[in-house]
Amino acid sequence: MSAGGTLLQAQALELRVSGRTLLQGLDWQVGAGEFWCVLGRNGVGKSSLLHAAAGLLAASDGAFRLGGAPLSALSPVRLALLRGLLLQHQHDAFSMPVADAVMAGRFARGGGWAEEGEDRRLALAALQRVGLAHLAAADLLKLSGGERQRVALATLLAQDPELYLLDEPTSHQDIAAQLQIMQLLRDLAAGGKAVVASCHDINLARRFATHVLLLGEAGHRAGTTAQTMLPEPLGEAFGCRFRLVGEGALPLFVADAL
Repeated sequence: MSAGGTLLQAQALELRVSGRTLLQGLDWQVGAGEFWCVLGRNGVGKSSLLHAAAGLLAASDGAFRLGGAPLSALSPVRLALLRGLLLQHQHDAFSMPVADAVMAGRFARGGGWAEEGEDRRLALAALQRVGLAHLAAADLLKLSGGERQRVALATLLAQDPELYLLDEPTSHQDIAAQLQIMQLLRDLAAGGKAVVASCHDINLARRFATHVLLLGEAGHRAGTTAQTMLPEPLGEAFGCRFRLVGEGALPLFVADAL
């Protein structure tokens, strides 16, 4: 890891997709122990940013550095050890037990599909952390969308990268599962990992994230949750008015049309 704990760094990053500029001039750093939520309207570039950070989408200008090195300088195995990506949607070609699917996350670390051993133990422990230990022997193709997404998260836990990149990890989940996942991500950061997740629920982000990257058509804003989760910058990014309602330590944001 680079000096100062910075794991991921964007330098004057520009992203263009299908001729459209999504991000321009982004300077951004993610350090170990930080849980970043990426917020913004649909189509603003949240998923593209995560794909570029994972090395799956080339930047139009600028660059990402991971662990102090350019992404292009890292081998596939080294990339898999440093970063893992959870996609919004999972596509399965054939049936297999859930535990076997999770064990695929161990391949970058020299693991396999042995019926016994450390890799299987870690896979079962990962399923336990996402609340799906009871489905370890179930058919992957028989799961609900929310269950399948949590299996993908368990696979990422088994991979155990330094940087977790997650594209809408709560989008297919019920309320209880959303809270469980966000707390898990917060715990990963507290344990020394770096976590970046795109999110649509502003109040979930405010409750659990340590930092927020707010993307808008007019620019971006990055900082601690307290610095960024304010009615004015949120309104500029989302094109509506925000106000806080309720009492206590964490009142809720409510949006009103302009």
